[in-house]
Amino acid sequence: MDTMKRACFLFGGRSSEHGVSITSVRSVLSSYTSKKFEVTIAGLDFKNRLQFFSKEEFFERFQPYSRFEVADNPSYLEDLKKFDVVFPLMHGDYAEDGSVQGALRLLGVPFVGASVLSSALCWDKEVAKRLLVQAGLKVSDWVCVGPYDTVYLEILEKKIGYPCFVKPAASGSSIGVSKVKGRQDLIIALDEAKKFSSKVLVEKAIRGIELECAVLGLDDPVVSKVGQVIPKNEFYDFEAKYILSEGATVEAPAPIPEELQYQVRQQALSVFRILECDVMARVDFFYDGTLYVNEVNTIPGFTPISLYPKLLNLSGVSYTTLIDSLLQMSLENHLRKEWEAPPVPKAQYHL
Repeated sequence: MDTMKRACFLFGGRSSEHGVSITSVRSVLSSYTSKKFEVTIAGLDFKNRLQFFSKEEFFERFQPYSRFEVADNPSYLEDLKKFDVVFPLMHGDYAEDGSVQGALRLLGVPFVGASVLSSALCWDKEVAKRLLVQAGLKVSDWVCVGPYDTVYLEILEKKIGYPCFVKPAASGSSIGVSKVKGRQDLIIALDEAKKFSSKVLVEKAIRGIELECAVLGLDDPVVSKVGQVIPKNEFYDFEAKYILSEGATVEAPAPIPEELQYQVRQQALSVFRILECDVMARVDFFYDGTLYVNEVNTIPGFTPISLYPKLLNLSGVSYTTLIDSLLQMSLENHLRKEWEAPPVPKAQYHL
């Protein structure tokens, strides 16, 4: 008889999205009913100290969007080696950017989601844009302001204009993002975005609808139906996503023509492959008559309002099946990548 595999759901970390991570884990544990994996929960606090919890202990201690800190007797990252697979339900810096993925790879521990490379590519929105444009996909016009660049407001206004979005190049959950309608707001927004990333993007605002699509798989991924987000605020900001009970209306499936559904799903799959994603990703778009790729999330939210599990459920993948699939695929993906390659033959040079 096969021994039950041990899975660890990892949350927390040093990110400004620490509390969102706790909410994702609460949501997953509330909905995941499978007996295929023995589940333990582990938290990383802001000092990267680790502590383990049972499901009961986790619910007793943590409320949505709370903060976790190890009081005493911390565990070590090496202790994650006792698990067959780790699911990083972590968001933001030191989580989605390849940091956690790199640590787990060094430990030789299978983990759910994108590789170190893909995580880093998708986390840096400016680098991702360049790769997508090179592949022939459309993104909104943008200017990147680097850490040592002199900011010429007149050039930004001429190239991008108003309204525009100012956002950290490396951040998530709309943290540090502002919609800007004039010069004074632009100055304030640039300063705010720089608190979260050394690079800042100034993007042309697309006057259209916001669409999202979920992708799940390895060789032949499942691409979900398309969802539409209709924010009540100026845009789908952090408050609308996580604070307000009715911060946005979500239409799933989106009330759009079949032809557009097909185009979004095909482009979502293309983006998944161009950015070398593994196992899961949520791909976001804008549409104003033209389809633009907005960004890619390699660890989509799993909060009660998150679209990733909802969209896959519409495509026939239940919540429990989704979590089981993510864990099992990640074990398979690890075996593929960690096999010992044969010696590479020496190159033959001809003059």
